[in-house]
Amino acid sequence: MAESIVKLIESNEFPPIICLFGEEEFLVDDAYTKLLNHLCPDDNSRYDLDILDFDEMKLALAIENLLKSCNTIPFISARRVVVAKRFEKAMSGRISVKSEEYAKLQKFFSSPPATTCLIIISADENLKGFNAAKGGKSKDKLDKLLKDAKFPYNLILEKHTWFEFPKVYESELSSWVSRRFKELGKKIEPAAAELLVAQSNPNLRDVDNEIEKILLYIDEKNEITLDDVTFIVGSSRVYNIFELQKAIGKRKMGEALMIVENMLANERQEMLIMTMLTRYFIALWKLIEESGKTNNNYQLAGKVGINPFFVTEYLHALSFYSPAEIENAFLLLCETDEKLKSTSTDSLYLIQNMLVRIMKK
Repeated sequence: MAESIVKLIESNEFPPIICLFGEEEFLVDDAYTKLLNHLCPDDNSRYDLDILDFDEMKLALAIENLLKSCNTIPFISARRVVVAKRFEKAMSGRISVKSEEYAKLQKFFSSPPATTCLIIISADENLKGFNAAKGGKSKDKLDKLLKDAKFPYNLILEKHTWFEFPKVYESELSSWVSRRFKELGKKIEPAAAELLVAQSNPNLRDVDNEIEKILLYIDEKNEITLDDVTFIVGSSRVYNIFELQKAIGKRKMGEALMIVENMLANERQEMLIMTMLTRYFIALWKLIEESGKTNNNYQLAGKVGINPFFVTEYLHALSFYSPAEIENAFLLLCETDEKLKSTSTDSLYLIQNMLVRIMKK
């Protein structure tokens, strides 16, 4: 079994069943996203994708849907991809050994079809400690956990590929940040990682959002310094460039003007504001054309050059701005940039005046 999701993807050899579980919901979601992006990279491959949600689904119906999807021959791709979300909801009770459901599941998990890759996502609270036991010196603990696991998890974990994502505690966040940047081909100074964690809410999803902001700011730079992190998250969680972009995208003029005033009151961030707003409107301009070609957020993100997390927000902004207004924003950004560099006029006045002219209807 591969050591990690990244190693599994790099091998390009996918087993018929992959089970993802653990207390750290963000890492489970992240692993699932990585797998799905690799297994279903384009619109054509999505014809061979079934996503099943077992929430509020009776066991018999869940099994029927699962077997039907997994036994369907791929239409275009080499293999069919089936996702079973909230698997624990349908498997919450004990399944009688003598039941028809038990027989069907045992047969399926003992010999799944080779033409399908089934991704099981489970939040079962009883699935704990498998990772630690697997990495231990003795197999006895892992064997006991497998034996004690209820059906069908005992069969899934014994015979198939699985990845557990234990909780990452606050004391471990700085190390996780460093590993995350390394995975992304970047390096972060230890002090910078500490500051990033200190300025974020102590959970992986929020910390990762801050990482995405930093990646947008540093662009192609390979090493993140303390100054970089201070520039992005060091001043305020409320008054920063990303909140400014949100306000502009929603055409909330009063909120945008207040954010700029607070940003410039704390630090000289004129160039950050101008650079990031220029990138923002370039992304909106590209989205005008690309959004007509596909509704796949991951494809749009790749074409436009933004993180998939922000695609919905950017698409929403397009409903507030016409192509002509976005073109006008470019002109105003260039004009204001020139004035900031060549005149002694107050920078707050120049930027706020620019925003009023961009956002007025």
